[in-house]
Amino acid sequence: MKKIHERLDNNNIENEELKIVESNISKEEKNKILEMTLNKAGIKRKSIGRKFILPLAAAMTLVLSFAIVFAQGGLSNIYYKLFGDNIKYVTEMGTVIDESYSSNGITLNVASMLGDENAFYIIFELIKENRESFKDSDYIEFDRLHLDFKDSGGYTWYQIEDDDKNDNKATFILAGNTKKKVSGNKLTLRAADFIEYSIKEPANKFEPYSFLMKNQDFVKQSLVENLQKSTINIQNSDEYYPEDKEKVEEMYRLTPNYVLPWKYANIPMDDDIDDIFIDNIGFAENKLCISIASSDSENHNLGDIYFVNNNNSEDTVYDEFMFSEEKNNIEYYYYIYNIKDMEELKNYTLNYNIVSKLKTTTGEWNVTFKADYKNTTETKKINKEVTIDGKRYTVKNIKISPIALNVELRNNLTDKYDDPVHYDFYEKVSVLMKDGTIIEPSSSGSSSNPFNTSINLMFKQPINTAEIDKIKIGDIEISYDK
Repeated sequence: MKKIHERLDNNNIENEELKIVESNISKEEKNKILEMTLNKAGIKRKSIGRKFILPLAAAMTLVLSFAIVFAQGGLSNIYYKLFGDNIKYVTEMGTVIDESYSSNGITLNVASMLGDENAFYIIFELIKENRESFKDSDYIEFDRLHLDFKDSGGYTWYQIEDDDKNDNKATFILAGNTKKKVSGNKLTLRAADFIEYSIKEPANKFEPYSFLMKNQDFVKQSLVENLQKSTINIQNSDEYYPEDKEKVEEMYRLTPNYVLPWKYANIPMDDDIDDIFIDNIGFAENKLCISIASSDSENHNLGDIYFVNNNNSEDTVYDEFMFSEEKNNIEYYYYIYNIKDMEELKNYTLNYNIVSKLKTTTGEWNVTFKADYKNTTETKKINKEVTIDGKRYTVKNIKISPIALNVELRNNLTDKYDDPVHYDFYEKVSVLMKDGTIIEPSSSGSSSNPFNTSINLMFKQPINTAEIDKIKIGDIEISYDK
């Protein structure tokens, strides 16, 4: 599977004006900032070593079932399960693609597409031939997955959970947006090599509270200094953007001064797998800490790991911080939970699963297809000045559809000269409905050049554009009248 850094590269997020400020942040600190940023963004992860599986729930908040049922010129049942009753707002925006390419007994099929001028969803499938199935596979990771759309933009993809575990299809959804028009254009989806994984919960799980009650010497241990915590001094540095400085300071605050020592306890987490075990568990700095070792992370590793309250399943405690070390060719992952003592721990049960590599399939698959769907985007010219985080712009126009909003800005050249870097536009644009609801985005992004900036928001659910009241951009509100 790919590291999260490589996954971000695959997202093809481009910026015509990429500014990188030199700093003294170490590689370890950058990794910690990245991990913390994912947590702040609400992305739930299934870890495979230092690698990440991003489930569909990370962006869509629900898991879809698989059942392809097309009506001529209509949408597949998968979109109905994605959008629910809100599908009525996008019935004119979808099309059947059904273009495929076969190699090495595997067919890559682009099944359907739905979109507007700049944003889109693509449903694609892997289909096994020769009566093989994906019945033992819970997750598939591509070595490379790339969408060619010949413009700046970004995308991400998620595997969809399959209702029929015995069939020969694995289904995925790709969501993306571009700066320029994509409807009517030729696109190419390229895939190379994929790995199948199983994800299972052990029949007999490790129980922290019971173990610590029987092994009191683990409860109060002599702690050791955390050598991974380096001294930072960025208070008066001009090399850091305010957002980066805040993240570094937060990372430094979360990194513990003292940690549990190496214990070499080899406590099993799965009766059938010896490659994953607990090295140490106990309390440090009023937090529950678990050191988990993996001796064969390519084939077996830990997936989700979290605590659930025995009396309230909604009370879930994920690790608030994690870092890793390698020693004697074994990876050690140090998890820190906000559970302060045994009295609190007795209310919680540890949940986790084991991810195992099943099979690698090599090959290359390329499918070229036309984004042949009806573009229902409405464009409104605005030409109003706006200030976003102290920088001035002119809102040239807004483009909106039931699935997304695009805002085109003209940069203020004076501000551009004084401060050429554009800061994060996340949460700087929002859509307010007539009933007072603020539309929640599933993703957002931006691109810029010396003269213009484009901001894109994809909505978590399609909306009725006739019910939009206002669009807030920076310090102004724009009334939206159909």
